[in-house]
Amino acid sequence: MKWYKVTLEMSSWTASPWQADTIFGHLCWGMRYRYGEDELLRLLEAYKAGSPPLLVSNGFPGDRLPKPVLPPQKADAAQDLEQQRQLYRQNKKTKKIKYLSRAEFESVIAGSPTMPTREIDEDLFETRRITLKNQIDRITGTTGGGGQLFPFAEYHWKTVSIYLKVADDFVDRAKSLFQYVVELGYGKRKSVGYGQVKKHKFDSFEGFLKPSQANGFVTLSNFVPSHKDPVIGNWTPMIKYGKMGELYSLEETAFKRPLLMLEAGSTFYDSPIKDFYGRLVNNISVAYREAVQYGYALPVPAKLPTLD
Repeated sequence: MKWYKVTLEMSSWTASPWQADTIFGHLCWGMRYRYGEDELLRLLEAYKAGSPPLLVSNGFPGDRLPKPVLPPQKADAAQDLEQQRQLYRQNKKTKKIKYLSRAEFESVIAGSPTMPTREIDEDLFETRRITLKNQIDRITGTTGGGGQLFPFAEYHWKTVSIYLKVADDFVDRAKSLFQYVVELGYGKRKSVGYGQVKKHKFDSFEGFLKPSQANGFVTLSNFVPSHKDPVIGNWTPMIKYGKMGELYSLEETAFKRPLLMLEAGSTFYDSPIKDFYGRLVNNISVAYREAVQYGYALPVPAKLPTLD
């Protein structure tokens, strides 16, 4: 499998975060509509058999990458109080940083003992806002007498970067599936103008720095570990409340079961590093037994701190 990078230039806000499982869901609908349901089923069988032809990262703003989840630096008891305070302030600054430049990311995965602590305005790369929307009554098709407002999250990045590893015989199809996403838009409410893409590029990518003494990996995608995956590491958990897409999205049974996932940036110890970790999650929908959830990690080898 070889590395590729998809760059999307957005022309609108989106109503869904750029998460790998959501991106993969869009690609699956593209497979169904462009190549037929049988081709989609064959694709999913490859994942179930442990031979995924395409691994997808989360989407990231610009050329930023997720900050690897690592334990904070520990203070040395021999240091004076001011030095310990300085380290505490440094760890506090580091904790606020969500994204790193590629140079910073590769410095960390190469085993740098210090995490970047520069002041950064994340709003330069990621903008979020909460707007108020009227709730529509499904029976009457109106907002009702007094109206019911609910908060609605919106996201905006000027450009979105998605990293891929693709099998040689699947590259042309991967390009076609991303073209489908560009044409139809991304995320919920794309039919009313959210998630619209102005233009995109699908380019070969040289990959990331490969540390000579890699003893683990950092994932570029949210994922669900399989029973064979390593368990020692540092991670950030999240609960995903997913929903069926396209023609199933308006059904009363469209909502999926809550799913515990580990966020992009999570790190685990393993050697040698595998091409992928995680799994495809079955039984995610109460009503549609055939529905699955993408839970694969796109790993980048890293030199993690030595375990005590």
